[in-house]
Amino acid sequence: MEQIIYPVIYPDNLKNTGCQAFFTEKNFSIELFTNKYQIYLPIQRHTDNIIIIDKDSKPQVADAVITNDKEIFIGIKVADCLPVLLYDSLKKVIGAIHGGWRSTAKAILKKTILKMIEIYSCSPSNILIAMGPSIKGCCYEVGDEVIEALKLETPSNEFVLRVNGKSHVDLATANLIQAISIGVKRENIWICSDCTRCNTERFASYRYEGKKAGRQYGIIGML
Repeated sequence: MEQIIYPVIYPDNLKNTGCQAFFTEKNFSIELFTNKYQIYLPIQRHTDNIIIIDKDSKPQVADAVITNDKEIFIGIKVADCLPVLLYDSLKKVIGAIHGGWRSTAKAILKKTILKMIEIYSCSPSNILIAMGPSIKGCCYEVGDEVIEALKLETPSNEFVLRVNGKSHVDLATANLIQAISIGVKRENIWICSDCTRCNTERFASYRYEGKKAGRQYGIIGML
């Protein structure tokens, strides 16, 4: 498979590993991509639904997708939420997760890794994880109910910040904690530093644009 030539962000830990993984900006044309490649995009509803798919699968409601099919890309779309890509190079399994705060509160990343272990006998220590551009703790002000919900599955204060006297959370940090808690190595996790709310010229941000916000994508496939 040839290298994708669109202007995208390649996570350092997934380069030259046998997969094609990248995060897009808001000007990415998914239509042009689908004209050339087959991609599976789930119907996202902020759930903890995890589905196993192949190239013949039809769209289903889910916020996490796993496959070992080498003939298809999988992806998710976001606008501030956290896009997460996973790859086990030993078992040849990939995953894509839409990590909004509701899905994170339901431990979708942890559950997806456990599903990879259950279905494909993956080992957490072999799984590489890349977290793309998302709204960061600097901009993600939330109510106490969101923090309480997140702490049910991530009992830590590391992802909670105080900014100008307001409560903020960092979704990437919360998901990092979840992944490490079940055996993923810290050095196997890459986190993009870009905040979507701080960089609205490059990224779609629901906090900035509301319902008219566009989307960017996290996409992964195997070579």
